[in-house]
Amino acid sequence: MNTTVGHSVRRPKSLRATAVALMGVTALGLAACSPSEEKPSEQTASESQTADNAAEGLTFEEAYVGAKGTDKDMTAVFGKLVNNTDKDIHIVSASGSLDAKYELHEVVDGVMQENPDGLRISAGGDLELKPGGDHIMIMGYSEEIAAGDDITVTLKAEDGTEYELKNIPARVQQSSHEHYGDAPR
Repeated sequence: MNTTVGHSVRRPKSLRATAVALMGVTALGLAACSPSEEKPSEQTASESQTADNAAEGLTFEEAYVGAKGTDKDMTAVFGKLVNNTDKDIHIVSASGSLDAKYELHEVVDGVMQENPDGLRISAGGDLELKPGGDHIMIMGYSEEIAAGDDITVTLKAEDGTEYELKNIPARVQQSSHEHYGDAPR
């Protein structure tokens, strides 16, 4: 240690400050290395979504529901359903946390319609739900769904298995170019 005799009164303060700083740095280092603290608060909603459903064999990646105002009574849910099992999953219905009607939809020749066959995700495969394609429609809901809100959607498979997809965030999206018409079923 390089101290002079004239500064001997300061040395204890300096040593004390150094010791306190060293203990603080050590504590931070240990906390950063701790496996039990993996910063869960920094997960995105999509990451949480994936984690929430991984044990069930179906994950929903990049999931979102279209934000809407009170001037519209419908919106849709989009993202990528991933089948993590070795068996096909056939989704036949949807329900959710909003007091609304949920339907499985497709777009055929630019016309949106209910998909009578539901959604099929092959074993080990995925299905993209997107504007202009397959999606989950939420209808008859006049309340606002603001950007930043989140919802839960439950998908029911043909075999009776239910997949609860939690924390689906609402976000503003550009208007799609679908025609809402009555198509034969």
